[in-house]
Amino acid sequence: MNPKISLVIASCLVLFTIAACSGGGGGSQPGASGTNAAGSNPAKTGDNAPQDSGGGTGTGGKKTVVFQMFFPDERFQEAKKKYEALHPDVTILLEDVRTDDSHLEAEMEKFQTGVSTAMLAGKGPDLIQLDDLPVESYVRHGLLVNLETMMSQDSSFNKDDYFANILDNAKTGDGIYKMPLSFFLVGLSANKDAIAQSGVKIEDQTWSWNDFAEISNKLVSGEYRQALYAEPQDMLNWMVSDNASLFMDEAMGKAYFDAASFTGLMKQVKAMSVEGVIGTDGQPLFIPVQINSPGDYFKTLNGGGRGLDMRLFVQPHAQEAGVGGYFQVYRGVGISANSKVKEQAWDFIKFMMSDQVSVSPIHAGFPINKKLYDREVAQLKKDGQVPTEKEGPHHGVPVKVNDEELDGLMKYLTGASHPVPINTKSTKIAEMVYEESKAFFSGQKSAEEVAKLIQNKVTTYLNE
Repeated sequence: MNPKISLVIASCLVLFTIAACSGGGGGSQPGASGTNAAGSNPAKTGDNAPQDSGGGTGTGGKKTVVFQMFFPDERFQEAKKKYEALHPDVTILLEDVRTDDSHLEAEMEKFQTGVSTAMLAGKGPDLIQLDDLPVESYVRHGLLVNLETMMSQDSSFNKDDYFANILDNAKTGDGIYKMPLSFFLVGLSANKDAIAQSGVKIEDQTWSWNDFAEISNKLVSGEYRQALYAEPQDMLNWMVSDNASLFMDEAMGKAYFDAASFTGLMKQVKAMSVEGVIGTDGQPLFIPVQINSPGDYFKTLNGGGRGLDMRLFVQPHAQEAGVGGYFQVYRGVGISANSKVKEQAWDFIKFMMSDQVSVSPIHAGFPINKKLYDREVAQLKKDGQVPTEKEGPHHGVPVKVNDEELDGLMKYLTGASHPVPINTKSTKIAEMVYEESKAFFSGQKSAEEVAKLIQNKVTTYLNE
């Protein structure tokens, strides 16, 4: 198989690349509504044409906040309507990209190039959804506002209203430049019965990959041929991606792949392959999962319609990373440092974070606001079941809600402390790690030789 194709497949199965694999987007599909974002299409649509400079004062002193994103989002549209009704002196101008699947990749590239070019020129939008943009590069060039500073200076902002562990760990460099309006949980699932029958006790709140490898040797047998379905290069990429801060500082353009932490990780992965902890032969015991909402928690643990009773486990951490689960920011938004309406943009971010914007029953992402989450949990308990899609693995059969398990979900949410990157430059870096590490796993080069090659390539790439 072509290595690039193999890497893409591995990314979807193992690295949880949201844009390509999760089907998120708040219930909206590309092309559902909106306008063309800067750089994505030179054509302008009426009053919704892309702005050359961030917002400003309109007729009669009215302020306009230009909010740019790639995918249209119904939740942003609802927030706009409600906010404008409460603030008649402010207009929220939403700009998104109209495209289809056949043009998606090309339009995404145009969008990324256009937004970056405009911002470097001191122009562009006031407010930006950053999930598909190179946040680290923007921070390095001083193009985004540090929202942590705005939080600390705003007496009306109460951090206790939100999942503070997510806010505390959603930093880029010295601050929060990409505010998470919602997030996903990233972990592992496994058959409850298989774990129980093994008699092995798993302390997943604190386990490292070393612990995982040791435990897996006791678990893998019979029906389950390996703990995880992965080739060594894929496994290494997964562990690097989920612990990216150990190996690179994208905001500063620095890489640390020539350190003992990385060579040690390579040797650990090779041992996992030799011992059969990872492999590509047969059914794995553990399956990587991305939990998108409280309802999705039950659909996922129902075994995807296979009738298996699954349990969620915190994903093991790298030895140097420390304890805590993994999360991925969704609907991350930031304010341009060049905006003339920073105050209004920040106020709109607060509004989108508040409990005043309802959550759709079919939404993607755990809300950052704890009150919204509590309402959703209460509704799930009242309903007693989660509806499923007819064309999906559950074939439209509702999944029963277990109140005790739903209450237990909170420990996973509040225990998440390790951010998993969505994309930015990580896909290209993943290709480098994948290609170069094959020489080590095949025995052609030492771990130190491969680490040096990756270090040089990644350092050059980060500073292009």
